[in-house]
This record gives sequence, structure tokens and C-alpha cells, in this order.
Amino acid sequence: MQETLKKALILVLFVGNAGLLVNFNVTTGYAQEAKRNLFIPQVADLMNSSMQAHHTKLWFAGQAGNWELATYELKKIKGTIEQIKEAIVEIQVVSSHWKSFPVNEMFRSFDSNLDAVDKAVKAKNPVKFETAYQGFTVACNDCHVKAGQSQIKIIAPLQNGGGTFPDQDFTAGSGQQ
Repeated sequence: MQETLKKALILVLFVGNAGLLVNFNVTTGYAQEAKRNLFIPQVADLMNSSMQAHHTKLWFAGQAGNWELATYELKKIKGTIEQIKEAIVEIQVVSSHWKSFPVNEMFRSFDSNLDAVDKAVKAKNPVKFETAYQGFTVACNDCHVKAGQSQIKIIAPLQNGGGTFPDQDFTAGSGQQ
């Protein structure tokens, strides 16, 4: 069902972009650019609305020793990564930037780091959890750099709040290695 809705949305968006060609006499290059960028906001939306929230909640659950909640948040992160994997495969079809992106390498790193977090959560070991969580966070930032988005640097959430996204460092140059 979700796949059918996704295809319907793609069709509507593609037809809408084709309509721009007819109505505004826009060049084919514009249509190709629109087609190329069609799914990229979806990845950003998944990162902002789902991944970042679950990344934060996973940290606080682990710090509180709430291993049941940590297990739940880890499951949500894994589900989001699966959605991102599907989106990137589709993006690679239309985007030269994403065609050269080392997707398999990055997802192996995510999977490996998430396995370490999962083991720490199952062991209910706060020290191993913190180490594994930091490894997962490093994998996130490595992906941002490779995707050309080094300005996005994720950190362990700040204990004093930090606003809407307490696990993101918003200082200038924070993503530079």
C-alpha cells in the first residue's frame, strides 16, 4: 500500500513538473533539475522529523537506564534508515551527485554502529551504550560530510536542553573535521 501511494505521489509530482514545461515554456533542463531534486527533500525530512528526534530520545533513554525505551527508539531509527535506503536508491536514478555517493559503505557503517548500540542496550550497559552511541553519531556526521552537508553536525544531546534540537551543534564551522 505504501509503495503504491509513493508511486502515485511520484507520478503526480512528475506530471506537475511536466505541466510547468507546457504552462511556462520552461527549458528541459529545468524539468531534469526538478526530477533530480524530487526525492532529496524526503531524505532531509526523514532526518529532521524522525531520525534526529529518535537519536535524541535514544540518548536520553540510555542515560536514564530506560532500556525498554532505548530498544523502541533503536527500532524506530532502524526503520527510518530503511526508508532512507529506499529513497536514496530512487534518488541515484536521477541525480549524478547521489550516483557517486558511497551508499553501501555508509549503510554498512550505520548497520555496524547500530548493532553495537543494540548490543549495549540488550546488555543494559551504560558505558558500552555511550561508546556505541558516539560511534553511531560519528557515522551520521561522516555521512553528512560525504553527502556534501558538512555544516550538519550531530552531537549527543545537551543535558541543559539546547532548544528544539538539543543534539545538533549549530555553531558555525561545526561540521568541519
